[in-house]
Amino acid sequence: MGIESELVDFLESSIKDGANKARDIEIVKFYYGLNESPWPTLEETASKFSVGTRERIRQLLNSKFRDNVSKSSIPSLNDFVDAVKSRDYWLISELEEKVCTSELIDSESHLKGIFNLIEDVGLDCEFDFYTPELKRATRNSILTSKNIFLIRKSSVKGIEKMLKKAQGVPGRCGIANLKYLNEELGEYYSLISLLIESSPTSWVRVIDDDYWYIFENRDNTIINYCEKVFGVIEYCDSARLAATFRNALDGRTYKYPYPPEKIIEEYSVSSVYMVNTGSGLKFVGQTTKLNEIEKDLISFLDSGKTASFPELRDYLSEKGYGSAHIQKTTNSSPLVHVDKTNGRMHYIYSLIGHRVSSDDDRSVIDAYEFYLRRLRALLGAGTDETREQTARKEQYILKEWLFKDKTHENCAICGQEFNVKTLVTAHKKPRSDCNDAERLDPYIVMPVCLMGCDYLYENIYIYIDGTGIERGVSFPNASAESRFIEHLVGREVDKKWLLGNQSYFRSPNKALQRTSR
Repeated sequence: MGIESELVDFLESSIKDGANKARDIEIVKFYYGLNESPWPTLEETASKFSVGTRERIRQLLNSKFRDNVSKSSIPSLNDFVDAVKSRDYWLISELEEKVCTSELIDSESHLKGIFNLIEDVGLDCEFDFYTPELKRATRNSILTSKNIFLIRKSSVKGIEKMLKKAQGVPGRCGIANLKYLNEELGEYYSLISLLIESSPTSWVRVIDDDYWYIFENRDNTIINYCEKVFGVIEYCDSARLAATFRNALDGRTYKYPYPPEKIIEEYSVSSVYMVNTGSGLKFVGQTTKLNEIEKDLISFLDSGKTASFPELRDYLSEKGYGSAHIQKTTNSSPLVHVDKTNGRMHYIYSLIGHRVSSDDDRSVIDAYEFYLRRLRALLGAGTDETREQTARKEQYILKEWLFKDKTHENCAICGQEFNVKTLVTAHKKPRSDCNDAERLDPYIVMPVCLMGCDYLYENIYIYIDGTGIERGVSFPNASAESRFIEHLVGREVDKKWLLGNQSYFRSPNKALQRTSR
């Protein structure tokens, strides 16, 4: 028998027969997570069953259950606790899978309610729920966080120290490899990697045994480079930027190795701070000012000019700078691309990217960048209370991006024109599967009509492959729907809805991979 069956049997035998017995059993079940609510509260339970106030629910729980139950009343709870204690930590989804497979709970039950039950029965589980920041989870964080962890309380302080160490490594080397800390993290390597990956500000790329990561905040060398570089250039080729940044990093000393150019480039093209334009990468963060020698260096290399080291040295020497200062500024600067093809004596120096022209009207920003900047400005929100507000603001901005000043628009799926009230701001892939860079990209959404296309796309009965609509998962016993799908299959999607990363569009195979993880 599972926990729910044993709980119901106990309640059936302990609650006296009466008009409200069935209701009281359902109240107890609801409060302890055997329902659709991930974190049942007294208020929610009172509202659900229209039973007075939270105090009335507390009284009912006490009289109908807590005052009568013992540690042995629900034997499966002991098996549940043993399963939890078999490890020091769990990703909630992993524990749910384990206890469901063991038939201790069913898929409709929620762990927080079960833990409330364990506590009220008097069992000691020694675990608590935590966010990726290792803060105790609240009801709101369980509803909004991508991952929640169950961790043995006595282990939390040690894990906090390890996470703090891992968080500090990328600052100096730009993009860190968690493998650097393999010995220090020991058995907690997997947990720390999950905590990093679950952070709302992290960027992670796993290649074989290498776990590259960065936290996208200003306390990072590569982001600091971008703040300086894009104060003087408009855009830059991603490979050239990666090569220049790696060269600049090589001029610094640090006990951990710096990331290879390939990883720097991969990060650059997918960073929340970058926009991929037809001309190259464009930075949408805050920029910083140059020091005096950097200003003189940029002045010399302006207008696409190239120079040898002797030319730069002579020019900067005339400006009064010393040789050590010149050497560092020319050979290890994120502003200067150094072509080393012909050997050390023949290095060629040039500006990293396309210079901002004094004739450019910087007040005129295209619509995409305008909305991108508005969305990226939401990155600062981090508390449980603000996450929900941020999500609403995000959705409002995305909706405005699609429909501002419009009364009608075409559905991206069927192509028919509808009143905007009949269209939704549909994510190309589920918002819950998006990282920050994707979630805050205007191209992540498209207009989809409520006349059937939204339902079919959301449930992957149709999907977008390349440029057109394709048939997705099978839709049994649905002849009318199948005819409608047949009408859509093969239709070319308007190019403006295909802009952005092609990985935004999910296929049945991708969806199956996502749900099987």
